[in-house]
Amino acid sequence: MTATHDYVFNCDGFGILTELDGTGMTERDAAALLVAPHVASGITAIDWCILTTGEHNCRTRHGRLFDGVGIGRDIDRQIGRVVQHYAAQPLDLLDIVVKHGHAGGLRVFGNVRLNHDLNKEHALTLPGPTHDGCRKDFRDESFQAYLLELFEDLLEKGVDGISLDFERKVQFFPDDATPDERTAAGTEFVRKARALTETPLIVRVAHEFDKGRPQGQDPLAWIREGLVDAVVPATHNHEPDPLDWSFDEFVAAAAKSPRICAVWPQIWPTGLPWDGGRAPWHSAEAVLARVGDIAAAGADGAYFFNFLGAGWANPMDDHSPEDEIFAGLGRA
Repeated sequence: MTATHDYVFNCDGFGILTELDGTGMTERDAAALLVAPHVASGITAIDWCILTTGEHNCRTRHGRLFDGVGIGRDIDRQIGRVVQHYAAQPLDLLDIVVKHGHAGGLRVFGNVRLNHDLNKEHALTLPGPTHDGCRKDFRDESFQAYLLELFEDLLEKGVDGISLDFERKVQFFPDDATPDERTAAGTEFVRKARALTETPLIVRVAHEFDKGRPQGQDPLAWIREGLVDAVVPATHNHEPDPLDWSFDEFVAAAAKSPRICAVWPQIWPTGLPWDGGRAPWHSAEAVLARVGDIAAAGADGAYFFNFLGAGWANPMDDHSPEDEIFAGLGRA
């Protein structure tokens, strides 16, 4: 494994934040939990998700802070207290991750899930028709404008790039949207995001094209057009990861892109259907073997999605292999 490989950790700022509840919730507490373990590991970048399209864990111009009401679970209330506390401080959670990540030599990307099937209690109010009470049509330019404003706010916080997540909690379109309309809307949005910044633009997409296409995904075309700096091919929408699928077409397309484009195949922590975090993990040995295979197949690194420490512990032994995996990256 060469030093040029990137290992990107996706953090959605949700379950892991429960560990801050009950502490003094200082800047140091947040940095120790959210940044320090990765500085000491093989991780090279944090991809920080602002939580959801309609509920944020950091300050944005729209003020849609997660308040913990949600569906009334204890975990929601805990996280709501944490988010509200840090958002009232000089540095919110993302500010702290950026500051301490940079100090520790990590890059920090700003990630927004592009899905818009929103919590009904916090539904996003925008012009135009809604579907199922709260679902927006991604063809709606006002919704795209809202997402771009979020990216502008993240760039102002000093992130090292922006990350477009086409695979987080799909659905994007009503049933009557045609395939061409879906692809056109997705490409239009990627072009608009590209126009925002020359910092890295990352897209997370389905590695199976027939599953990504209904969400407006056309990643090989985006690579050919030179729109993206990194692509994360992934298993679709929390489907089990068998740790053996190919991403050869992404590597081949990236090699011909007019813009240097990295390929970071995703590793998802479980090979069984997801049931809210209770499925057994892949072993650390299996994940590290996959990291080695990914590098041997010509990728530029790997992307770890939803590896969330204690929130993803195996209920049989109350242990997560996350630390062992991240510490072992240099040996993979």
